[in-house]
Amino acid sequence: MAFAQVLNPSLTSNESTATAQLGTIFEQPKTGNIFRYIQVEDANLVAGDVVEYADTTGYEVTKDRAGGSSIGRFVAGVAVAPITDGNYGWVQVSGVATVTTDGGVVKGDRLVPHATADGQADTETAGTTSGQVFGVALADDVSNDVTAMIRCL
Repeated sequence: MAFAQVLNPSLTSNESTATAQLGTIFEQPKTGNIFRYIQVEDANLVAGDVVEYADTTGYEVTKDRAGGSSIGRFVAGVAVAPITDGNYGWVQVSGVATVTTDGGVVKGDRLVPHATADGQADTETAGTTSGQVFGVALADDVSNDVTAMIRCL
């Protein structure tokens, strides 16, 4: 993991050239939310997309779960802004986040990546997806997104 100091990064950046060291972690002082600098692979991201690791470096992420670009089925974070395939930017890895869902999440549900819908979260299914839990819904799903407490570190 990188421990380079970054002061006030643009968390909504969509950069064709890296401006920070990949893997750099940034903690937002007022909220305590934590973000990681990454590169996007195989699909454009929009805010709220659930992303998984796309390679073994831990710096490349994808929302392409259904197509197979994800490796290990381990959530890397949640996109906070649009990032174009191949570009660099920030994903949230801890704290309160807005997460895209399949429309059926209710307050208190444990969240896992959706099995077939790229970039979405779903409710944990006992015994089958327990190892993939990355957050808890803080409210009922509204318009296919939910406020959640996430932890992807």
